[in-house]
Amino acid sequence: MVQTRWKLAMLSGLLVILLIGNTAYARNPDDYFFWSDVVPMPSCSSKPSRGGESGKSMEAAVVKDGKKVAMELPSCEEAQKSRVLVLVNGLYLQTVFGSGAEPFIENGRTMIPLRALADAFGFEVSWEQSEQKITLKNDDKMIILYIGKSDMLVDGEKLKLDEAVPMIKHDLTFLPVRQLAEILGVKVEWDGDTRTATFTDKQ
Repeated sequence: MVQTRWKLAMLSGLLVILLIGNTAYARNPDDYFFWSDVVPMPSCSSKPSRGGESGKSMEAAVVKDGKKVAMELPSCEEAQKSRVLVLVNGLYLQTVFGSGAEPFIENGRTMIPLRALADAFGFEVSWEQSEQKITLKNDDKMIILYIGKSDMLVDGEKLKLDEAVPMIKHDLTFLPVRQLAEILGVKVEWDGDTRTATFTDKQ
């Protein structure tokens, strides 16, 4: 029953996004994210408890690697307080429920999935498992980072990341986006009230 409700809610949400918003999908259709001008809705539960109190968490199910996995949905109030919105050139980062790709704050820095960052800023990505080395390359820049380390190379120059470092969470690589955006000359703004990180190409 819960899974059926969840499927209907997700389908309705996606239909609304497709009908009223400009949606720009990532290059790979199997990705766990896409871009849209619609503000992302948090995955949450507003189902009343047996005692009549609303906003309690409840379980939903997703299928990962062919297996059904139960997940607890936070209350909508909790989800609203903890969510982080990422807006790049007018489009919001939307993540697929259950993927673990939701942006989050680490030591005051916004962390987003590597592939979403690469898609937003036009990077090609290469990964070397032995060194846990990430290389981001576009027409203008080459940035080399390492999981768990603050050291990075930008066009061969040694720099340090502030506060947060690349990390793996939910089997996904996350990067602190602000400093990388600033290296690219992208304008960065943070709205603490809406918890929105906005990135805009400088004209």
